[in-house]
Amino acid sequence: MNVRTRIVTGVTILHLEGRLVTQSKPVPSLRAIVGDLVRQGRLVVLLDMTAVTDIDAHGLGALVSSLTTLERHGGQMALVAPSDRIRRLLAITRLDTVFAIYDSEPEALVRCRATAALAESWADCAVTKAHALPRPPVAAVN
Repeated sequence: MNVRTRIVTGVTILHLEGRLVTQSKPVPSLRAIVGDLVRQGRLVVLLDMTAVTDIDAHGLGALVSSLTTLERHGGQMALVAPSDRIRRLLAITRLDTVFAIYDSEPEALVRCRATAALAESWADCAVTKAHALPRPPVAAVN
């Protein structure tokens, strides 16, 4: 599997090419790439799957693990243009309910930016409200 990285207005796009299967060792490389992105503070990631020709259970595991890592740090990940075969596999495994899947990169960029902006505004709102709320009284202990 080959991976090219590109950044478009704060969104990291990983162009995956080839087989996302055990023999091509995608699991450590995709997980390592996402781990590096998280350490760099790049938390909005699109996986362009246009050129992914095959995927197995380990490849699906790498996708889920990468998504979990990003979400644990307040980020998000979406899949862009997986083939019909890969879409069927995602549907069979019900992972199509876990991943945001978009038909095109422009659509994914618009949606992910909007979601990221909404999440930031909610986080700002929660912080503001937390500081604005009075603390509850402490019960006296006899």
